[in-house]
Amino acid sequence: MSRYQEISQYRKPFDVVTNWIHYPIATWLCAVLSYSFVTPNMITMAAIGSEIGAIYLIMTNFPENKILIVILLQFGWVLDLMDGMMARFKKMGFYHPNNPSNKGYYLDAVSDHVLKFMIIGALGYELSQSHELGWQIGMLALIIHGITQTEHTLRGMISRNQNQPTTDQGSRGVTDHVALLLNNIYLFYLVFIPMNRIDLLLITFAGVELLLLIKRMISFWINEP
Repeated sequence: MSRYQEISQYRKPFDVVTNWIHYPIATWLCAVLSYSFVTPNMITMAAIGSEIGAIYLIMTNFPENKILIVILLQFGWVLDLMDGMMARFKKMGFYHPNNPSNKGYYLDAVSDHVLKFMIIGALGYELSQSHELGWQIGMLALIIHGITQTEHTLRGMISRNQNQPTTDQGSRGVTDHVALLLNNIYLFYLVFIPMNRIDLLLITFAGVELLLLIKRMISFWINEP
């Protein structure tokens, strides 16, 4: 229990579902694995393997493997939360006090974004097999996701280059928490894949991303000097 509480201090704030469901599982697994030789990079590779397994099942036999696909994707999200906590707890990689390295950070960040594009692409492909507008819906979702990720990355770079202070995580309002919740694609997997409604998943997530993109652009334009 003491190890669990110690590792839980290294959590980062996310949406309420992640904070109350995924993070406790990730923290417990971290507490167990913290006594072993397992490194953060090993956890990242396990996350990659879990989500690639889900992509394979989406592409080969989606209808019969919906539940397994959801499990693999949710497990991938749990592992994605774990690698950062483990790195901070063990002071490895980016958090090493004497010899910090960005390699693990790079692997985690790049794989996370690449896998999201691959999953959306795989879901779009599956939808194209059964929906007359499946190909168009999949491409639209990919394009909107690409635009939102590009804006997010560039806005972060501009803020850092201008030495802008980061937002206090504890000062988030209700709107910010709702935005975090709606921006978590793993929750969309959890809701829509068991329903066999890939069309609703892609349309809803793309619509939410587009609204959040507009909100962020307006907010940045108004608040920046």
